Amino acid sequence: MSKKSVVFGSILRKFKDDPARFRRILKAGMGLETLRRKKFSDKNRPAFINTINHLAVLEVFKALKGNNVAWVNLLAPSELLLATGMSPVSAEGISGTMSSMHLEDLPLSLASSNGISSSLCTFHRTSIGTAFWKVFPKPDIVVTTTILCDGNAGSFYKIAKSYGAPFFLIDVPRGRKPEYVPYVERQLYQLIELIEEITARKFPFDKLAQHLEWEKQTVENLYRARKLLISKSIPMHLYEQMNALYVMHTLAGTKELLTASQELIRDLEASQTSPDIRLLWLHIPPYYDNALFETFSPTGKTWVVTDELWWDWLYPVRPEDPIKSLAEKLVFNIEAGSVQERGQFLINLARELNVSGAIHFSHWGCRQSSGGAGYLKSVFSQEKIPFLELTGDCVDHNSESAGQLKTRVSAFLEILGVKE
Repeated sequence: MSKKSVVFGSILRKFKDDPARFRRILKAGMGLETLRRKKFSDKNRPAFINTINHLAVLEVFKALKGNNVAWVNLLAPSELLLATGMSPVSAEGISGTMSSMHLEDLPLSLASSNGISSSLCTFHRTSIGTAFWKVFPKPDIVVTTTILCDGNAGSFYKIAKSYGAPFFLIDVPRGRKPEYVPYVERQLYQLIELIEEITARKFPFDKLAQHLEWEKQTVENLYRARKLLISKSIPMHLYEQMNALYVMHTLAGTKELLTASQELIRDLEASQTSPDIRLLWLHIPPYYDNALFETFSPTGKTWVVTDELWWDWLYPVRPEDPIKSLAEKLVFNIEAGSVQERGQFLINLARELNVSGAIHFSHWGCRQSSGGAGYLKSVFSQEKIPFLELTGDCVDHNSESAGQLKTRVSAFLEILGVKE
């Protein structure tokens, strides 16, 4: 994410063959960075951005400490874990952390030497390799869903098996149909039983209700912020878009995310600046420092105002009926539907936010993103909303083709009226 991250990574690389020492140094560095982002944040940046940047690092730091930690995928029901005092960490976020320090080649190599196919998404290969490497402590549980990625089941099972940790897969049928809700609800109760076994305590349904009350307020705030985004925006780096979508999923239902949602409203209300070009980002951006960071810099004329994955998870959860509403939240997630539904969702979002165009980053190894990009391009073209598909890797910085990316983006921005 920054030159200092890469420098820190070069120091860590010297201890790649000593996982215990590597972990100690990484934990110390992440601890200092967590403290810096909390106590000495950039007062010139919006409060929302400072908060989500802090929460993103804190999530990984807690995983390094290793107490009451759960490794999850982006769309796991983290609320169940948070209610018991566990700290969820996105396995994809751990991959992003490695990538930000230019260290992803180490777990990728380890995954390859252990028979993990190179055709698998690098988010998954990096998190699996990191688990094999043992630079992070053993998690209490590994939880994933079948939403969005067909590789989740196998990848997260590998992570759990490498640690000897309990594994739970939530099967969410594709189609977003009401009749699927009881099936998913039963699985959530089974997960609760497993959590009770792990913690040796009865599940705290009262605490879960409180988390869902906070989540309900957070969702309401984000919809208020979305109305403000129609005409306003705040300056964000691409990696901060990634930080935001991570914490919005894994920390849904926390007081910290509720606070962040309140800050977002205040930041947008106070915003006096607006870019010449407002873009909607589809799927996810690369996490490592790359040519796109400069192009879409907060100091430039072209801003990415939001990512589609800020909004997929929003659901009016009901604290009085927590398990059923969490099951509904999973079943009705737009990513659990068809590409046609996703296309309509994105067109509505693009229209609502009055964007100048959309950029879809098709991450190599992600069949979902690459497979749907062609259809999405046709839908956006029909609506006369400029659309650009970029292909590349979000994790492996060695695969970046900086010149090609810059050339394609420059041509796209020229169509939108941006002159260098």
